[in-house]
Amino acid sequence: MLLLLSLLSGVVCTVLAQPPNILVIVADDLGYNDVSWHNDAVIMPHIAQLAAEGVTLEQHYSQPLCSPTRGALLTGRYPIHNGLNNGAIQPLTPYGLDTSEITLPEELRRANY
Repeated sequence: MLLLLSLLSGVVCTVLAQPPNILVIVADDLGYNDVSWHNDAVIMPHIAQLAAEGVTLEQHYSQPLCSPTRGALLTGRYPIHNGLNNGAIQPLTPYGLDTSEITLPEELRRANY
């Protein structure tokens, strides 16, 4: 993921004066057929327009709980590799994502976002 962001930021920044917006939507329990571009019975015109005008990522893995999913999204690493594979982190739990992990927001900042 970090390599991809690095490559994209170089290409995009040389073509555009300002980098494009990035919108990431993470939805719990959303299946392949639960979006309008895969199922005509689902009506979601605004999300469908965003998807049509942008990049839709459909080959990915999601975890069954929030903390592992968010950790994987933020780091680009499987939860087993970022220490968040044991389930949801409860309030007041004295651990979380290791502060030495490089995260997506840090890489976006480096790419002038």
